[in-house]
Amino acid sequence: MLEEPVVSVLGRDPTRKHRINANSFQQNAITSINGWQYAAFYTDEINGERKDGCYVNLARRQVSRAGVTNTTRAWQTILFEDYKQIVDDGHNTISIGVCKGDGTIHVAFDHHCDQLRLRISKLDVAGAAPTQAWDASTFTKTQNFLPGIAANDLMKEVTYPRFVNIDDDLLLTYRIGQAGLGSDILYRYSSTTHQYVYLGQYLTGIANSPYINGLDYRQPRLHVSWCYRNFVQVDASASADAHKQQAGPNGPENNYDLNYAFSEDMGEAWKSSDGRVLAVLGSKEAGVGRTIKPDVDGARVFEIPMHSGILNQEGQGVDWEGGFWALNREKVEGEEKWIAYYRDVAGHWTKKIVPSFSQPTETGSRGSICVDRKNNVYLILPGNSDSSLEIMLARKDGECASIKPIWRSEGYDGEPLVDVQRLEVSDVLSVFTRTSRSVGEGKVVVLDFALPGALG
Repeated sequence: MLEEPVVSVLGRDPTRKHRINANSFQQNAITSINGWQYAAFYTDEINGERKDGCYVNLARRQVSRAGVTNTTRAWQTILFEDYKQIVDDGHNTISIGVCKGDGTIHVAFDHHCDQLRLRISKLDVAGAAPTQAWDASTFTKTQNFLPGIAANDLMKEVTYPRFVNIDDDLLLTYRIGQAGLGSDILYRYSSTTHQYVYLGQYLTGIANSPYINGLDYRQPRLHVSWCYRNFVQVDASASADAHKQQAGPNGPENNYDLNYAFSEDMGEAWKSSDGRVLAVLGSKEAGVGRTIKPDVDGARVFEIPMHSGILNQEGQGVDWEGGFWALNREKVEGEEKWIAYYRDVAGHWTKKIVPSFSQPTETGSRGSICVDRKNNVYLILPGNSDSSLEIMLARKDGECASIKPIWRSEGYDGEPLVDVQRLEVSDVLSVFTRTSRSVGEGKVVVLDFALPGALG
């Protein structure tokens, strides 16, 4: 069992109808590079005074590999006062990427079919000495373009930006288009040129949208898994921004299938689970697709019909043996259950019901799945009908996995996010989430769990 975590409060969570901190598709809301941990969140306060909008905050602290006690310094926080986020929309979150090679910090925020909004720090800020300036002047103003690429049509309708560390560089992916009519594109940021290059549209929707669980890199492979959502035409009398509504008619009831692909060349060529080429971005070779389309043979690994209770953008992770894990939910004999899916290095897939304390609902908060450096797999599951947060340990057992609870508590409300980068180099599991308003004013918090050398 895990001991109780060390809890640090980052700030007051905005009072809104729709959650804007701690959403599953924030990649990353919390991340560590070069001995520093970074977390991004919104507050609706400036110097303790309540405001009518939300403001981007970026916090950092020095962390150690040794543990959580006396090895983590206080957070230092930048509040960017020059941009006010107004729309009460749970899609408009913040994601950050920290480039290991050149020490730049990339912050993307406030997107739901909107123009790109990005800030980038000066060079060598990440991992710098504590005495270096940490304030808004360290970053650019909000910009609608990427370094090396001028603003263009691909930057006019951005949703779900995600950053992925890939050796010394960064990848950036996001959806273009609307719910049910979207596709996913990919860029690479170079730590030597300090510029982005466009790699291509790796997932294409056709009368549907791919919704990725994540994009994860563990040498030498980049992994992605996703479901599709069929498109339902918005009523002609609806408002011009009807596609931005929180749910329906293009809702999760139209989600179907679990799909998977991997790349061994940083996202240029994509292969199926059994090694067949699905697409090569930018290819001009006859018979080779330039993008993964919904009808391509080999991408689907589990057939899951619509109305089966699955959600989009749940969670995924890669273990140190090359195994791939995904987390979602399905209806089993009419009841919603958490499901863990596993692909071994030979490409064989299995799935197992997670014996959690709390039962998920069809549209309840989504969970995370991650792997520590000792190859232990953790499922972090939020209560969908209560304020619980549960951590479960999974270990491979023959073709599947044994899964058991190792920690549970009450008083949380959010979709828990994990600092995967810190977990790769230390025995600390940092979980970013929110406290429940049922137990007081909502806060954005980080829970630091010390992981024992071996969990029995």
